[in-house]
Amino acid sequence: MKNYFTITAIAIIIALGSCDKEVHESKETLCHEATAIADSVNDVDRLKSHIARFDALKEKRAALILRQKLGSTLRNRSHFDSAVVVHETCLRIAEEIEDTLQMIIALNNQGTNFRRIGELEEASVYHYRALELCDKTSGDTSYISRKNSVRTLNGLGNVMLSLGNDEVAEEMFRRALKGEEELGSATGQAINYANIGAIKERNDDVDSARIYYNRSMQKNIEADNRIGISLCYLNLGKLDETEGNFTAARENYLKSYEIGLQSKDVWHWLNSCIALGRLNIKEGNIAEAQRYNDEALEAAQRIGAKGRLSNLYYQQAAIHEMHGEYRKALESTRLSVAYKDSANLEENRVYTQNMRVNYEVNKRKEEVEKALADAEHEKEIRNMIIWGCIIILLLILVAVIALIRSVQDRKRANRLLEKTNIERQEFYRSITHQLRTPLTVIIGMMHELKRFIPTGNDLAQKEFDAVTRKSDQLLTLVNEMIEYNRGERAKVEINELSKNGNPQTIKDNALKNSNLQIWGG
Repeated sequence: MKNYFTITAIAIIIALGSCDKEVHESKETLCHEATAIADSVNDVDRLKSHIARFDALKEKRAALILRQKLGSTLRNRSHFDSAVVVHETCLRIAEEIEDTLQMIIALNNQGTNFRRIGELEEASVYHYRALELCDKTSGDTSYISRKNSVRTLNGLGNVMLSLGNDEVAEEMFRRALKGEEELGSATGQAINYANIGAIKERNDDVDSARIYYNRSMQKNIEADNRIGISLCYLNLGKLDETEGNFTAARENYLKSYEIGLQSKDVWHWLNSCIALGRLNIKEGNIAEAQRYNDEALEAAQRIGAKGRLSNLYYQQAAIHEMHGEYRKALESTRLSVAYKDSANLEENRVYTQNMRVNYEVNKRKEEVEKALADAEHEKEIRNMIIWGCIIILLLILVAVIALIRSVQDRKRANRLLEKTNIERQEFYRSITHQLRTPLTVIIGMMHELKRFIPTGNDLAQKEFDAVTRKSDQLLTLVNEMIEYNRGERAKVEINELSKNGNPQTIKDNALKNSNLQIWGG
């Protein structure tokens, strides 16, 4: 029966373990499915449908993966308000399930969202929060963790680039590029090559810029990244325009424009519209410039792209001026200034630099706090050891005291036993002497009475002999008790009784044994 219960218990444990394993494998399978869907689906409605299905299954992690993709898709289609809401939800869910990697992805996505709409201050906050989490998980060497790190560096580099801090921006882009090379990501390398090229272009190093843009083009073609290819055509067109090669510039701008239309990435596509409008203004093609500018203004106002609106109104002012419409040109200039981010550029730059300083200070502060916490932990361990030793010493002291009291109790028990033995001996001595004296008298009188028994009365003679014999036996018993009282046998029995340890029991047993010896005859 015992073996039956043991086997049953083992079977139940194995079954429960198998269930847990199956549940874990099921969750992993659903996450892989969600990842595969995110990699292949770019339709908003289909993504929402899959998210609803995973929500119904209460699979938060799988649904989170698809929500990240949904937010990025909405951003690429210039639905920035919706993208911000979705990615904020992603951040909240990631915090709930304590998934640090997904938190970093959500923070970087939010940073990109705000950077796209010109909110550089808010963008830098999210990217620095992502960087802080990346530092905390630096020991994680998984692909997604390393990818998060390079994306964070790239996002911060873009913020710095927008704020005009080219030196810091290039450093971050190069660190991100190295990480993408280690990961073997062609798209990631293309993005960082393009960003470094933008820095070179801004510093009038056209040759270096063209080299980096061409490297970016090569990596984008390798990854079949249509948006990246479009941006490379745009960047190469700007270099051609700078060098005065308007024909080559127009060709590159038009390629970028067509690819942008197909991709539905309005935010990036606006750059090619602005470029074509600018180029036509330079060439004096006012009607063509107005067409591109009107198309871009409508799209920029729809998505709320402040930086793009500033550029477009600036070009619109130039078009009005070319038509002699100076009042309209003045109004467009005012709108351009209103949208221009440069009014807050210095403030944003100071804020971002302060963010960097605060980040480093907080990082050092955390290290100091960790060191203090470790020291406090060691102090607690030492205190625990000290108190442990004190408790052990107290227990030893209590044990010694208990042992001493036990010895003292045993001594008292021995003294009580000796006293009991003495009392017993006195009792024996008294009662045996009191018995022997009258027995001696009785026996003597019996011998005197023997001569009065008729000689021929055999029955009387027989009864008298019996009485005489019993009297002699009783006298012999009393004499033996006297000898016993001398201690020859008592010592042995008392030593045996002393093993019981209870003085009262010893005394009672001694008296009991005495009674048995006295009256047991």
